[in-house]
Amino acid sequence: MLTTQSNSLKPPNDMTDEQISVVATVSIKLAELGLDLKFIKPISVGPIISVYRFAPQGSTKVSQVEACSADLAIALGVEDVFVKRMPGESAIGVFVVNAKRTPITFLDTINNVWKLKDTMKIPLNFGVDHLGKPFVEDLIELPHLLVAGSTNSGKSTFMRSMLASLIYCIPPSRLQVGLSDTKNVEFGHFVGTPHLLWEPATSVFRTLEQLDWLCDEMESRLKTIGGASKLNIHEYNELHNSFSTVKRLPYIVYIIDELADLMAYKGEKRGESKLAEEKIGKIVQKSRASGIYLIAGTQRPSTNVVAGSIKANFTARLSFRLPADYDSRTVIGTTGAEHLLSKGDMLYVSPNRPGLTRLHSPYAKIEDIKAAVDAAAGRA
Repeated sequence: MLTTQSNSLKPPNDMTDEQISVVATVSIKLAELGLDLKFIKPISVGPIISVYRFAPQGSTKVSQVEACSADLAIALGVEDVFVKRMPGESAIGVFVVNAKRTPITFLDTINNVWKLKDTMKIPLNFGVDHLGKPFVEDLIELPHLLVAGSTNSGKSTFMRSMLASLIYCIPPSRLQVGLSDTKNVEFGHFVGTPHLLWEPATSVFRTLEQLDWLCDEMESRLKTIGGASKLNIHEYNELHNSFSTVKRLPYIVYIIDELADLMAYKGEKRGESKLAEEKIGKIVQKSRASGIYLIAGTQRPSTNVVAGSIKANFTARLSFRLPADYDSRTVIGTTGAEHLLSKGDMLYVSPNRPGLTRLHSPYAKIEDIKAAVDAAAGRA
């Protein structure tokens, strides 16, 4: 069970001195800025942040309050403050970092994925939400995921811990994995797991070869599934239970650590960039029925990297801290990522959930990754 679940999810009967101070400071600062808001309970207390709710009064606009993030951070003396309307509530949430933070570790969250390994096809370990509650999503419902974040924001750490959870909980007969690691530093510890289709691709050329294979495999699977008069891989795999001649098709997840290395080439390598965009675009548009899914990360969420055709098909997007508001808009369609904390603090937008969800990713040590790889190899 998560150690962070010890945090009470119910409204506190009595506010602590820290909470009283935050409410007073925020209320005074908003009044000084000419904004009329009323504090309302409950205060949602999580492992990293607490959410204080304020109801706008009179002619006060939500946009006016959201623009005060920097002023509130200075008044509170914290690294940053995130202000956003609470989905489904008549209140604005002021997200303030706790004076004492509870770290989220890989070992705290892996049990939550293990419990869901039989009810979800590809459970992704996102860590916990802002209240400390476990947050796991099924990749086939998304069906692709875009992850953005600047240096030291926690993007690569999140992708490693997510992959370690997958190979630990899902057998290789159900899941196969491909990795693009053009930095040659992120996925080396996963060599040896039986889930890997190939050695991690450490060059753009090798990544393009693997994307070619995925395109061919996708077309082959679609013909096989259509030939069996089924609509998708899930219906096709159900035949495996009734007819021994039908071979179950495993899901394939291809993870790209740095999308910019493929999409942002210029000059003489522009042709490779165009090829990568076409291949990735083809896969994300057609691969859902065939059971092939992409998870792509980038440190540079510019429009050159997150092209319109790519963004349109990555409807589930995750953003760690970004340097500017226009970067945040490029990834999640709104501002907010520029106000996140570093080291695992993130905002998540999904076609299956309203508004933004604030999450905290777990931290997986190298020892945890090696243990997951050894466990997977031992069960293969």
